Amino acid sequence: DQNSQTVIMTKPSFTPYWSFGGNLGFSFWDDGTTILVAPRAYYNFSPQFIGGLGLIYNYSNYDYDYGLYDYESTYSAYGGSITGIYRPIPFLQFSAEFQELYVNQDYEYLNFKDSDEYWNSALYLGASFVSGNFAFGFQYDVLYDEGTSPYSSAWSPVISFYF
Repeated sequence: DQNSQTVIMTKPSFTPYWSFGGNLGFSFWDDGTTILVAPRAYYNFSPQFIGGLGLIYNYSNYDYDYGLYDYESTYSAYGGSITGIYRPIPFLQFSAEFQELYVNQDYEYLNFKDSDEYWNSALYLGASFVSGNFAFGFQYDVLYDEGTSPYSSAWSPVISFYF
């Protein structure tokens, strides 16, 4: 008499869920102030695929005094973003994020005043290392235009916390 057993191994099922995160930044120095508030909501479709929506508000004020030559610049931008994240392995993620910002800049130099208002589009492609609820890496804006971008570089760090 032989008894045989068949064991079927299955992966634990994944339940999609929401997670939240974003960016919060403050910078103060002798000549200026910068404030960034950018909350985000992520939907985890699977362990590998995550989608996200975010809001962005960025404010900067610079007031440089060069003696006879004063320069003041005020910048504010607000808008939103949509993000797609792919994690081929648990500690590595690739991301694509589209941002659309309404930018308002005011300049004053000597007695000359000027202002610009426009929409700015950005498409960031990035890679990050992931450890638990933390990700660190870099992203690059493939639509970057030095003349219209509100940022000084196409490269930016990715520092993310998810909860």
